[in-house]
Amino acid sequence: MFYKPGPYNWSIRNVPQFAADMYGTGVGHGIAYEALVTGQADKLEGPIYDSIVKVLKNPPRLPIDEGAILPTFKRRYGELEKVFDWAHTLHFQTIGVLAHRGWTDAQKEAEIERIWQFYSEQPYAITGLPLNMEVLDGYSYSGAFRTKYPKVNGLFWGYHWLQTANYDMLYRTPVETHGPQYQVVGERYRETELFNTEREFMPMTGELSPRFAKRFPEIANSFDNLHMLHDNVNDILATNELTEVQKKQQIRIAIWRVLATTHQGETAGEGEANSLHDHRYPFGMPGMGWMKGATESEMYMSGMGWMNMEECGHCSIRLPSGDEWGATVSANGWTMMVRCMLCARDMASETIGKAIIRAATEDPKQTLVLISDELGNWTSNLPEIVFLEVKADHPECNDWSKVFTSRRAFDAYIAENPDYKDAQPIALSEWQTRNEGTPETYRRINRPSPYQRNGEVGP
Repeated sequence: MFYKPGPYNWSIRNVPQFAADMYGTGVGHGIAYEALVTGQADKLEGPIYDSIVKVLKNPPRLPIDEGAILPTFKRRYGELEKVFDWAHTLHFQTIGVLAHRGWTDAQKEAEIERIWQFYSEQPYAITGLPLNMEVLDGYSYSGAFRTKYPKVNGLFWGYHWLQTANYDMLYRTPVETHGPQYQVVGERYRETELFNTEREFMPMTGELSPRFAKRFPEIANSFDNLHMLHDNVNDILATNELTEVQKKQQIRIAIWRVLATTHQGETAGEGEANSLHDHRYPFGMPGMGWMKGATESEMYMSGMGWMNMEECGHCSIRLPSGDEWGATVSANGWTMMVRCMLCARDMASETIGKAIIRAATEDPKQTLVLISDELGNWTSNLPEIVFLEVKADHPECNDWSKVFTSRRAFDAYIAENPDYKDAQPIALSEWQTRNEGTPETYRRINRPSPYQRNGEVGP
């Protein structure tokens, strides 16, 4: 199998540090897997962990053939490597299209759909249907790896954080913003996410790239299903109760569970609850498989607590429907959808450290990307932006809190909306100093974490 030809292949190298970090994830996986099958598991949390971290801090500048890193693993589990390789190809080709210079957003989206079709037609393709994550993480061996090797598991989930957080960074944002955005994303990855051993569950694409997951739910689901397959394999290899023959059998079963052919003819949103063929998803999130303890409207996000994915993360008012959107906020390792620029700014200001706001303007072809430093000073990719912000009822915040690409666009909006005839345009320098705090409409869902024991309440 060979990746789909196109001028965008390896455009990830337009952001060199991003490319290097992604190449490093393959090396990290390979070193750990080879250790697990060559009798070196007792060194995983010690010298092997140290060697992986050394590679991740000094990643390769070119992609490395994993077969050169894990020859024993590949000979023993060749079919698994084919599934991994083909899904990783989907990762890199999707990134390549989004990072490609010279194409419109419409051209990129059309090509990503063709890439998904090309990927799906191969026998090693992973299903794009949402799968029940609680079921897939509920086998007798589940949790063995993260319990025995928490530091290495932290690295694995750190890789998956990077592999899912990057899509909203790239999706419908100008290519000239990708490098500055990755300075924030990459720093978070290298300094925090790689060494996070407190995460209750693996990162999910819909958590970290909600706009991309909404637009391409099948691709988002396939990435999550791939990462769950990684977790299943990790746990099987870490289980002493299984013989080598049994491990090979269980890995083949784990592959079968996530293959597209296994779920052929099935439909997203349907299926038998709490089974392998459970394809439910929370309202508004077809790119998110059913999570532990989830309901149709609520799911638990590691580090954030219980969230309603149809609501603004800051004011709890229902998000715009269809193609309309307000903004997203990326900070402290998470990305949340919000309704308006006030919600975006104030939510970002509540966090410590750098943040990224990606927002809709009056021009669908111009996405605003704001990047803040630790002091809350924002820089913009659109130099002439002005803001509308008036005090009114919060349920209508996406009407009275907006950003415009220019004063001319602002004036045109005011002319069409006489209720705001007295409003004055606000420059970025003034806008960033404002903070209205938590709105009265905000609703915190106080339920215990489904991953905690003894009634402990999560974050």
